[in-house]
Amino acid sequence: MRYTGIQPQYFPRLHYFARILNTDIFMIRDDAQFVKKHKYPNGKNDKSYQSDTPIKQAHGSQFLTVPILHKKERFLPITKTEIAYELPWVKNHLLTLKIAYSKSPNFSKFYPYLEGLLMKPYPSLAELNISSILWGLLLIFEEDTSVKNLTVKHLNKILQKQKTFRLREIRRGSESAASSNFGQMSANEKILALLDEVGANEDYCGGTAIAAYFDHDLFEKAGIKVTVQDWKCKEYRQQFIKQQSFIPNLSILDLVFNATLDETRAILSE
Repeated sequence: MRYTGIQPQYFPRLHYFARILNTDIFMIRDDAQFVKKHKYPNGKNDKSYQSDTPIKQAHGSQFLTVPILHKKERFLPITKTEIAYELPWVKNHLLTLKIAYSKSPNFSKFYPYLEGLLMKPYPSLAELNISSILWGLLLIFEEDTSVKNLTVKHLNKILQKQKTFRLREIRRGSESAASSNFGQMSANEKILALLDEVGANEDYCGGTAIAAYFDHDLFEKAGIKVTVQDWKCKEYRQQFIKQQSFIPNLSILDLVFNATLDETRAILSE
């Protein structure tokens, strides 16, 4: 059984969806620490995308950023990372999306549901991000994306019936039995505990994890196969193509506003 675990991101980029759709069980690692930046395979520290997502504008890519309430406590998990709702970020994000995508083929069809998602207040960044992930998945499976349907339980019912992708189940790390015993475990030990809990024998991971902390010997000793995602973004119709050439691996928002459902599925199934 193939497992992948990723921290919940804000309207994740396309490789994120390609990765979770090509696994058996997706663990939303909302138990993980909130960080603004990660170490990447090229050795640089850059955005973690937990509170940022890139879209396309006439001048190039632009980040939509969710402002975070900064507290005295350090190393807070994403489930306890609060959003700064006193700032007008929801209004600004919706206006920016109108400017960027109002002329896209699917804007009028999907925007009202997106507006409903963003207008709802969330108790934490984890809840907002998970809703944005579920919203994208429901669109991919051509299901109703009303706010009431943005639950893991609802999507799991759909996953049991769909036959397009490998994905069959989604779980939250914060609700796992293993997370209650994490204590002083290393990042590798936590992943192995989650793999054991779900009965998986393969970890489908990204290059960021490999570069940052991965211990291959520990996984080999545990009998876990490690597969690193190798996905390339194919070109699809984008806005502002006369001003800016194709930009790969943007937010799921860019793809679903511009591409047909068949195109979206084909791109993410590679």
